[in-house]
Amino acid sequence: MNRRLLALLVSAVALAVLAQSAAARPPAGDWTFLRKDAFRHYACKVAERGGTWRIRTATFVNGSDDARQHRIGAYAVIARGRGATGASRTDTDWRGAYIQMTLRGARAGDRLWVQGAYYGPARPWADGFRVAAITRCG
Repeated sequence: MNRRLLALLVSAVALAVLAQSAAARPPAGDWTFLRKDAFRHYACKVAERGGTWRIRTATFVNGSDDARQHRIGAYAVIARGRGATGASRTDTDWRGAYIQMTLRGARAGDRLWVQGAYYGPARPWADGFRVAAITRCG
């Protein structure tokens, strides 16, 4: 009896861990994992005319359910050069477990920075994920 109860308990814990890790995945399609703060941030890119990229971002709520209640969202910016920034967006509209945003006009040498919008703006020119390394959207 104790062995069965222990096996059932271990199975329940394993299923809970698997469900949590499955929930932390990006939306369907091809995405690059960027970083994790209170949320998990992903991105992919689509070619535009003129040699630029349209960047799609997906921020996963990652168990931070209070984000919806307090209207905490995500901030994304394209950094170019030394301190110059390109397109940026902030959004608090959680759809399901994600906030999705699009930034246009990114160049291969630019960097993408995405963060939870619960603290002030970052210095995106000091960090970020190179646009050239982001996966093409599938």
